[in-house]
Amino acid sequence: MKFFSYKTIGTVRGKFAEEKEEYRKVIVLFIYLLLVVSASTVGRTAADALFLSRFDGSLLSKMYLPQAVALIFTGFVFQKCSSRFRIDLIIKWMIPSLGLLSIISRIGVGAGHLWIFPTIYIAYDVFNFLMIVCFWQFATFVLDQRKVKRTIGLVGSGGIIGSIISGFGLKWIVPWMGTENLIFIYAVLQLLALLAVYVLIRLSGNAEVVFAMTNKKAKGASTTKKKKKEDRKESLFRSVPHLRYVAVMSATLVLALTFIDFQFKVILKGELQNEALAGFMGSFYGFAGLLALAVQVLLAGKLFSRFGVMTAILVFPLVLFAGSFGMLLFPVLAMAVIVKGSDKVIGDTINSSVNQLIMFPIPPQWRNQAKSFLDGIVRNGAKGLAAICLILLSPILTAQQFSYITIALLGLCIAAAIKIKGAYLKTLLFTLRTDEPKLDETELDFMDAASVQLLVDTLQSPDKQQALYAFRTLSRLEGFDLAPFLPKLLVHPAREVVIETLLHIEREKPEGLESDLLKLLAVSDNEVQSQTLLTLAAYAQEQHWDLITEYVHRTGNLEIRSGAIAGLIKYYGIEGMFQAVDVLKSLIKSTDEEERTAVAEIFGRIGIKQFYKPLVPLLQDESAQVRKRALRSAGVLQVAELVPYIVPLLQYGDTRKEAILALAGYDEKKLFPLLDSYFKQTPFPLHLPKVFERIATPLAFEKLLAWYAFSNFEIRDKLLEALTRILRNITVSSKQTAVIHELVMQEIELYWNLSEQITGLSTIPAYEEVEKVASQLRSACVWRVFQLLSLIYDFSTIQAVYANWSGGDARQQANAMEVIDQLAHGQIRMEVAKVMAASGSGANSSRSEAQLKQQLDRLNQLDDLWLRQVIRFAVSPDESSELNMHMDRIHTLRNFSLFHELTSRELSAIAMKLVKAGAKRGEYIFKSGNSENALYLMKSGLVGIYRNGEKVAERKTGESFGQSGVLIRRLRTADAVAEEDSIFLKLDSDDFYDVMFDRPQIAMEMMKLISRRIRSVLAEQKSHAAIQEAATTKEEVVVPLSASRTDHPDSLLRRVLVLQKIDLFSHLSEDDIIRLAQMVDEVEFEPGEVVCRVGDYGDTLYGIIEGSVRIHRGSDTVAQLAEGDYFGEMAIIDDGPRSADCTVTSPTVLLQLHRDQVFSLCFQNMDILRSMLQVMGERLTNLLR
Repeated sequence: MKFFSYKTIGTVRGKFAEEKEEYRKVIVLFIYLLLVVSASTVGRTAADALFLSRFDGSLLSKMYLPQAVALIFTGFVFQKCSSRFRIDLIIKWMIPSLGLLSIISRIGVGAGHLWIFPTIYIAYDVFNFLMIVCFWQFATFVLDQRKVKRTIGLVGSGGIIGSIISGFGLKWIVPWMGTENLIFIYAVLQLLALLAVYVLIRLSGNAEVVFAMTNKKAKGASTTKKKKKEDRKESLFRSVPHLRYVAVMSATLVLALTFIDFQFKVILKGELQNEALAGFMGSFYGFAGLLALAVQVLLAGKLFSRFGVMTAILVFPLVLFAGSFGMLLFPVLAMAVIVKGSDKVIGDTINSSVNQLIMFPIPPQWRNQAKSFLDGIVRNGAKGLAAICLILLSPILTAQQFSYITIALLGLCIAAAIKIKGAYLKTLLFTLRTDEPKLDETELDFMDAASVQLLVDTLQSPDKQQALYAFRTLSRLEGFDLAPFLPKLLVHPAREVVIETLLHIEREKPEGLESDLLKLLAVSDNEVQSQTLLTLAAYAQEQHWDLITEYVHRTGNLEIRSGAIAGLIKYYGIEGMFQAVDVLKSLIKSTDEEERTAVAEIFGRIGIKQFYKPLVPLLQDESAQVRKRALRSAGVLQVAELVPYIVPLLQYGDTRKEAILALAGYDEKKLFPLLDSYFKQTPFPLHLPKVFERIATPLAFEKLLAWYAFSNFEIRDKLLEALTRILRNITVSSKQTAVIHELVMQEIELYWNLSEQITGLSTIPAYEEVEKVASQLRSACVWRVFQLLSLIYDFSTIQAVYANWSGGDARQQANAMEVIDQLAHGQIRMEVAKVMAASGSGANSSRSEAQLKQQLDRLNQLDDLWLRQVIRFAVSPDESSELNMHMDRIHTLRNFSLFHELTSRELSAIAMKLVKAGAKRGEYIFKSGNSENALYLMKSGLVGIYRNGEKVAERKTGESFGQSGVLIRRLRTADAVAEEDSIFLKLDSDDFYDVMFDRPQIAMEMMKLISRRIRSVLAEQKSHAAIQEAATTKEEVVVPLSASRTDHPDSLLRRVLVLQKIDLFSHLSEDDIIRLAQMVDEVEFEPGEVVCRVGDYGDTLYGIIEGSVRIHRGSDTVAQLAEGDYFGEMAIIDDGPRSADCTVTSPTVLLQLHRDQVFSLCFQNMDILRSMLQVMGERLTNLLR
């Protein structure tokens, strides 16, 4: 499979042009490192040669200790300075200082004092340490972290080439100018490096921003008390989990390399002296540099791309291990050169790059501390320990015997390197931005006495949602007797609780409740009376026959009669059937909608499968209400013959929910074969995957996965949404994993195909829309790749990776790419990495007319209807009047601010719902108090808006009116009158919500628009009569929650109960409520503590478990919220600043819900979409009054 067959010279040229600025910095960094390494080589060679030529080997072992002490002290001082001063400022004064000290040391050497030689032996190591450490810390700020894997090799090769040039240069220059004068070269190279630093600072832009010691973050919401406690507990090792293993690896490597260096120099001293020694070392560094350059160019890049950083990290210790074993067997100069040379050839290339790469993902606030800890304390501390060991062991052990120690150390190093991978992945995940905290794995333990008591207390709650949840939970609890509570529940103030209780009594038939049921027949609620008759019939008592029969024949409310009819047929056998069947037949043939609605429900209440045939015409009824009731009955009966009549109802927003529930109630083994044919159907029922999602079994997952490859792009999106939601209930098999791998590769191939076909399209104005649509398809390919990956890897991790890669800063994007590099394997890893690294450049590259035509032909062959329509219009705009009109409507929609941010695909879906209408002069379009809800887009004419007979506004061509109606669905508060003959496009509210439910992104854009308008109005208002960023205060819950705290075993249950009470989540299923409760954070506040302030950045919604919160702007109170209320929902919509202050007024426990949590669960439900939009729309309307 070829993934780069479409790459062209133009694409490459465009890519280079886009990254030109980055490569300028890379080249200067290359020169900077070349100068630093050249200086280090020259200085180290001069110090070594001068020292070894004047002192014997016994002093050499003693030099390591003061050298290590000096380096540790320097590292400690540098760590303190680097946390207080910017790295660019440190370098600016450090390099001139080092150059000056080098010149002074040359004067000392010329004076011939013996003490100067051990001094420079130590000092030059300190100088070189500072130069290298500063370079890499400086480079982490300058380099783009998203591209660092590609650029670090080029930067690192500067050091290698510096070694080569300085090594061979030394061999040529030493005989000419002498070893002592190398110090002048050392100082000059340092000063040249300073020039490179100044150039890089200029290329990087604003130094105060680029080299800032901490991240410049947007003003955040006030930190919660819980969060503050967690922050205090944070430490370097906790924030950088892999650091401890890197420290062990670094320490053992330094120890081993120090012993290897000692072996090398002891053997070397026995062979060479003075200029011969300096010349040999120059040649050694030169040839080692050549080999290192070959490794860097030919091997390092392939190693990183094919096997990843965590494999590359093992190469150097393994090579040293093998070399040390060789030294043990053959302790000769040639073997010492090979082992020491591997430090340069492998250590300065692969290992050096790895050491830098594993530091890049660390946040800036921890990175400098981590690098200073490793460079200044661990490595230098290891050198000190090595020095002590040499002092103690060099009189005892020969150079050969030191290999035993190095072999043991390298074994420990390899073990630490193996452990790094898991901890490194934790570090990467720690750095990713995610709004979704870890899922609380706590399960609801209903056998716990405290939980049971809390549920019992909640039964008495006047809150409908809480009481229902407690009742349903207790009714499923084995061994719990609900009977004592049933009489009180039958008189609960909430009708839904009473009906749920009646249904329970119908199923269980507890003794002694007939008298309570008879009393209920006197209540005024028809639905309660109807279910009471059915429940009473369940006892099948003769004394109730006459009463129930009377209701069957009683004229009046059909809903009450339907309960009596169902009771007789279901529980009184043949006699009851004969008594009720004639009445039922007459109702079936009725032309009255109310009667048909009652009949549709009766069959489900009867529950006899053989009675399914009358449901067929009812499922096709013109009334949505009748169809809904018929679907409920079909879900109860679960008859195969009804499936062909249920599936078509998935396409309608008003029956979709009931159709999904009806089909999901079937036995999957019988249902799935019946649904197979619909996957081949055109058009495909777009919401059919939601049925499988609702069933959520391994077989449902298998079926959806099998159809993925044969589906078009839009259907694939729906399949993936369902698959990812099923994932929580199943385990993916190895066979399914292999299938998913193939699907990922197909999506990646499609990505590159689209990348090639869109190249150059934007250069032709007529093809710009084609390029936009195709680019959106390409972006959707990437989204599908990550969704598929989330099926086989940790779901939360992959979602965080995608969120950070698609919307994070440079560091987060780079870390997201690195997570994939660690998680994935083989070809998948390489191909996904290529997609993530692709910048989308080359789209503006020029193509010939013939090439563009060929590209359009290939795009037209893709299975995407909207793309085909856009291509057709671009090529032949006058070919179809129907298409022309459709495109004109899209253009019209785009001109309205309400739809500015939507794509043409989304606008097309809305345009299909537009209805052309008109009004004559003087004609009312709607009147105040009307219940119709629609948006009107003016095409021509003039419309006046009147309130109480006074004209308040007018709308002309290109403007709109009725926005509040389409979003809020409330009675009209003004009259709209045509003042001229007018033509407009009408968008009905139900149609608009239907489109939004299919495309949640439209809902997001609508809410963002409303949110921005709310904030704009608030900013303009000087008075403090501000919008409440909170729900309308609700009645306080009676449940005694205040005795509980977040660490109690019933904490999860308390969260569930509070979420049940929040109106925003009242439409969520019980499973989703529990999952949401597991995801949220629970935080505590004391009176007077501030939750958030006006202007704070926010992405969190809060729900009050217990306590109270004051919403205010300055000193003006906007609202006083209590248990069950919520606030902060505007922030999760648009990530905008808070519009009010929120202060705790009593000991309070809050739930924190981040935006990703709300979206992942709530946007699956049409009612919640409508609820959130209506809440925000009403706020805006109230503001504008």
